[in-house]
Amino acid sequence: MTHKHHVAYLDSMRGLAAMAVISEHYVIAYGLPCQAQRCQQILDTPPFNFWWDGGAAVSMFFVLSGMVLSLKYFRSGLHPDLTHFNLLNYILARLSRLWPPYLAVLALSGLLYLKASDIPFDSIILPANAWLTEMWRANPLTPQQMISEAMLLKMPDNIILLPQAWTLTIELVLSLLLPLGLLLAERGIVWLLFFSGLAVTLLGVSPFLWHFLIGLMIAKHYTALTGYLGMKRWRRWLVLLIAIVFYTSGGLFQHLDIRESIVWASSGFGAALILLFASSSENTQAVLTHPILRQIGRVSYSAYLIHMLILLCVTPRILHWLEPILVGHLALWLGGYLMSVIVILGLSVIGYYFLEIPSISLGRRITNFKDWLKTNTVF
Repeated sequence: MTHKHHVAYLDSMRGLAAMAVISEHYVIAYGLPCQAQRCQQILDTPPFNFWWDGGAAVSMFFVLSGMVLSLKYFRSGLHPDLTHFNLLNYILARLSRLWPPYLAVLALSGLLYLKASDIPFDSIILPANAWLTEMWRANPLTPQQMISEAMLLKMPDNIILLPQAWTLTIELVLSLLLPLGLLLAERGIVWLLFFSGLAVTLLGVSPFLWHFLIGLMIAKHYTALTGYLGMKRWRRWLVLLIAIVFYTSGGLFQHLDIRESIVWASSGFGAALILLFASSSENTQAVLTHPILRQIGRVSYSAYLIHMLILLCVTPRILHWLEPILVGHLALWLGGYLMSVIVILGLSVIGYYFLEIPSISLGRRITNFKDWLKTNTVF
């Protein structure tokens, strides 16, 4: 199985996780597609809420990120190959990968914020709730707030323009800690657990560090784990069954007095098991490498960045246009959802080619120029 194939199916899983976050935000804004109480209870109960469980999808993001970023360093075995690793180049590449697209969408959000009062939240059949309608209108945006939201490494507590960006801050910080994680993984699991515990409890690093490190350990033991699960089909399906229970535990615990950290830990463990199942199943990988899923995975970062803009500024207009055409709550809900997703994915393709790829190229040019200066500078 080639490394290229690894990236393909893992990218698709990231895309599906992004779709779950988008679906959750649509559901929060406009409710579930059915109005009957029994139907809503079913769609709000695991595993039927799988498609819009954005909290579990966030856990998947962090486990997946740790795994994807670490895989290439464990190609030759259990010891990370850091022979050609350059810390400064890695940091510059990560900053270039995440920050410029974010700044571009943030700037666009600032411009659209000025027109927020013109958004027609006037659908009678499918009215938006206050979570969406007041997201911008109830929060004044000052230049200082705009600048603080541009600082992706340290975001304010109240994020106005792109509220989903709280995960990007954590993602950036954790990915910058990857080199240290690789060195600790070289020493052993005890070292990794000890220093990660210090980082979370004493240094204030996000508890999602545990999710990231689970992904790192999957990458380290990738060959052994996938080989063991690949030998017996029943092992894989048992892992998947357990994975679904843990991954959707947020829905199971929602009516119980369970600490949020336990819910996050549970969904993170489930996400890790799902990744192990997919990594050990060639049939699953064949499905995940379908061109449509690969394309969604490819543009998932742009989709994640822009989807709140669409839900805020475009979806209300879509519903406004569709209301005279589509009859009933369900038809309008589905029409608004499908058209919103189409718009998000369409704009994400543009974002991928005109924001993400240039940002990746910028990172390469910066590191190449730095290396050139180092080579040609005479002291």
